[in-house]
Amino acid sequence: MKFFILFFLLVSEVFAQELQGKFHDWNVFKTERGDKIVCYSASIPVKREGSYDKRGEPFFLVTNVENDADEISLSSGFIYNKNSNVEISFGSKKFYLFPYKTMAWANDKNDDIDIIKEMQKHEDMVVSGVARDGKIAIDTYSLVGFVQSYKKLQQVCKDSR
Repeated sequence: MKFFILFFLLVSEVFAQELQGKFHDWNVFKTERGDKIVCYSASIPVKREGSYDKRGEPFFLVTNVENDADEISLSSGFIYNKNSNVEISFGSKKFYLFPYKTMAWANDKNDDIDIIKEMQKHEDMVVSGVARDGKIAIDTYSLVGFVQSYKKLQQVCKDSR
């Protein structure tokens, strides 16, 4: 499933994406990929720090494909160091994601569930990643609007089946 999301992101500009709602710092979209409905909630950082010179646009997604378990994925806007995990922190609580090229994912569905639960309890989260050249990015995402966006994501996915 995780590599489906990567493929989806790489070709998503070819397919029509329908905005389903805006919730402060989060947007919900729906699109069709072949015979599958894909729903996702997306956000970009409100604060960007680090030692990089330039990079692409970082983003964070919570995706649902065919009512499968919701999955988180993110990009810091560069190719990750394959020997360095990407860290998501909610204060002192931390999760580590595995990177593959320009994307990172939770290690399993239980981590996805736990991260989404934490996202619903906090006002922000910090994502730290290391690029293949050793440069570091520290992105802060606002979670204002995430709870409403996540509820809309679940509703859109359910109603579209």
